[in-house]
Amino acid sequence: KGGGDLPDLGPDPVAAAQTMLHAEPIGGTQMVELSATGPHQRLVSHLVNTIAEAYQQHVAEAYKGTAASTYGEVADELKALEAKITAKREAVNAFRKQYDIVSMEHRENDVLADIEGLSQSYTLANERLEKAKGRLDALKNGKAVVRAKDDPALADLQQRVSVLREQWHEMQGRFTPAYLAFDADAKALQARLANLETQLQAQIGASQRTAVAEAQEELASAQAAADRLRRDVAENQKQAQEFATHLNDYKAMREDLDHLEGMHRAALDQLAKLQASEAERAPRVELVEAAAESRRPWRPDYRLEAALGLAGSVVFGLFAAWFVDFLAGPAAPPVPTFVQYAWAPALPEPRTVFPPSQLAAGSDLARLPPPEPPPRELTDPEIGALVTAASEDARLVGVALLTGLSVEEIIELRWENVDLAAATIRVGGADARTLPLDEPMRTLLATRQERRAKRGDRVLQTTAGDGFTEAEVLRLVLFAAYDAGLDRPQEITPSVLRHTFIGYLLRQGIRAADIDRVAGRVPHNELVAYMQLNSPATRRPIEDIDRVLPALREIAAAGTG
Repeated sequence: KGGGDLPDLGPDPVAAAQTMLHAEPIGGTQMVELSATGPHQRLVSHLVNTIAEAYQQHVAEAYKGTAASTYGEVADELKALEAKITAKREAVNAFRKQYDIVSMEHRENDVLADIEGLSQSYTLANERLEKAKGRLDALKNGKAVVRAKDDPALADLQQRVSVLREQWHEMQGRFTPAYLAFDADAKALQARLANLETQLQAQIGASQRTAVAEAQEELASAQAAADRLRRDVAENQKQAQEFATHLNDYKAMREDLDHLEGMHRAALDQLAKLQASEAERAPRVELVEAAAESRRPWRPDYRLEAALGLAGSVVFGLFAAWFVDFLAGPAAPPVPTFVQYAWAPALPEPRTVFPPSQLAAGSDLARLPPPEPPPRELTDPEIGALVTAASEDARLVGVALLTGLSVEEIIELRWENVDLAAATIRVGGADARTLPLDEPMRTLLATRQERRAKRGDRVLQTTAGDGFTEAEVLRLVLFAAYDAGLDRPQEITPSVLRHTFIGYLLRQGIRAADIDRVAGRVPHNELVAYMQLNSPATRRPIEDIDRVLPALREIAAAGTG
């Protein structure tokens, strides 16, 4: 109504507009087709466009309200978390100052560090005490000896005794015992050695007693130190337990504070994501095509109704005419009236008139024979099934036909024309040519050549050594098609195989002049029919033409040839 295009829609224009509108969802999409029908030409298009614009504004405003509500909830949550974090942080700092907690690590707090140091010192004192007890027990039981490095006098005596013993052993090695018994030097050396050994034993006893006394003193000192440290540990144990309790409480408070701070960071991330993805989350309503003003009425279609009325009138008129004839019955044929005048001669008897149908039936019209259908062309699966299911002779015939040889050339092919070393076949006759010997034809000929001396000079011959006839070749191809399970096997003839090969060459773009070099001379009428095949416009030289069908290449690769 604001646009000035609202006609009179009656007492309830809203209901009338709703009646005009139609919304139809399109299946499988998120599109809706909005249309309107009514007696006012300009109103319906403006109504559809206005409804679409109003819906777009409604969706945008609804999303703004939802986004604002979401932002408000997240902001309120952030404020509440900030207040809780502030209060919790103040409580944690107050608790830490009250109980002189430096850190949650034990070594950084004085009380726990002191008790830990006392415990370590007490452990070391006990170790020294046990070592002193063990050394004293070993000295008393004679299991430990005094080392020479701990007593200089003992070390000097041991060195002197060692020197004299070496001298005595040297003299014993140089002189006999009888001479040593009378030699004064030997007697003097022996006397000095005995005296030093007596002094050494006395010094060892004195050193042993001294070591025992020192061990007893060390034991007493270690015992006193251990007792003193035990008392210090017992005195500080209670204080350490109380501090450990406060430290655990401090850790729990810190964990609560960390949890609140994590929730605060998560809320901040959520708010940032909402702000960043606001444009992506906004629903989009796109108008694919605006309604245009209709140029002609949609209903009723006057042209269609006029045509239907005219057709109905014609049908009704025909029905009326038939109905009248049906009621009146068939009309009687007119009876000819003959008037005989006295002066007129008598009329002759009427002659018999033959209908045109009898005249046509009596004539023998010449009829042209129907055109022959083009030969059937085998597909690659059919070629593979035919060659695989064929017998040995039929397989050789089929592969030869699909290589470019005719039936007559296969029958007349002799071993002297086959050169396996050079991989060629020399075809004689009117269409003399040399063909390359590719797989699987080469493998088939190599297998049969092993029996060449027994089978004569022909490549294809019977067990008795006779050559094959064209009828026998036709039977071989028919039997192979039937054994392969091909559709309509009676249609498979050597001509079909040859047609398949020539069609394969033409579809590669072979030049017409090169067909004779591959498949021999083709009759004129057949060559004209081949030229109608769908072949590329660009002609290719014979060197670029692939002469082996894909099906035969697959058989050769699989080793079934």
